[in-house]
Amino acid sequence: MGKINLNAMKQARKEQEIETPVPEALEQAYANVWGKDKETVQYIELNHIVPFTDKVGKSQPFRISDDKVAQIKLSAADIGIVTPLIVRKVGADYQIISGHHRYIAAQQLEMLTVPCVVREITDDDAVKYVAECNIQRSKLLPTEYAEIYARYMGMRQDIDMTVQEIADKFGISKKSLYRYIKILDLTDDLKKLIDEDKLHTDTAEIFCGFSTDEQDAVYEFVQQTGKKVNRAMAKAMERITQEQEVTSYEAFLPVLEQPKKPVRNKLYSSFAEKYSVNYSEKEWDSLVSELLTKHFESK
Repeated sequence: MGKINLNAMKQARKEQEIETPVPEALEQAYANVWGKDKETVQYIELNHIVPFTDKVGKSQPFRISDDKVAQIKLSAADIGIVTPLIVRKVGADYQIISGHHRYIAAQQLEMLTVPCVVREITDDDAVKYVAECNIQRSKLLPTEYAEIYARYMGMRQDIDMTVQEIADKFGISKKSLYRYIKILDLTDDLKKLIDEDKLHTDTAEIFCGFSTDEQDAVYEFVQQTGKKVNRAMAKAMERITQEQEVTSYEAFLPVLEQPKKPVRNKLYSSFAEKYSVNYSEKEWDSLVSELLTKHFESK
């Protein structure tokens, strides 16, 4: 065996994507580490491995990160693919359940085989397994979460789960679950803004009722002004679409002139909520001044 590149090994471990052809003497050791069932690692020809698709032909809902593939290749070029892909037998091929980035890295490095663990998984369980494996492995983009939630909702009768149980499974409210699914109706450009953290899902929900042209205008507005649209601005944009036909981002420019809502201090906010009071800023300042004066004069 050639000289091992230790830096490559460190990089691989850091990414938790340790990739290499495993020497036969270590194959059982990797199997022991991989799971309690001591699953056997098999070497499968790359041309017999295919990306995941569900029973209606939809591909896996996670975007392939070029950066992540490049990071894997840094180590795999020296020490190969170590962490086995999880696959299931589908016809004459093996479908990837977990390991799409490793698969692409191996393709680009023109490897002939990769280590795999073959599991017997039903169609419905495969969808759940793909979602859960990827959620556990990394931070997903909002639209990737949305795709997962939508798929669970689409098969909830088959897997005997209520909407509340699906929401509980992912630790979110039913309202958030529906909100995420709703953003899938947005244009690709607006979904891109969401994934780039330039548009919050709570705000994006408002744009779901916009036409394609209006959504395009929102995207252009963000691109041209460099502003992150908040919910108040989105509501103002919604009013504009109700009053006129929007064909350009320029129709939304008046939202930049919206008066800013005065920010109340935390003390006022807590008292207002507790005692259901509503003072103007001047009235509140006067009251505080009066009470503080009485307090210090009594000392």
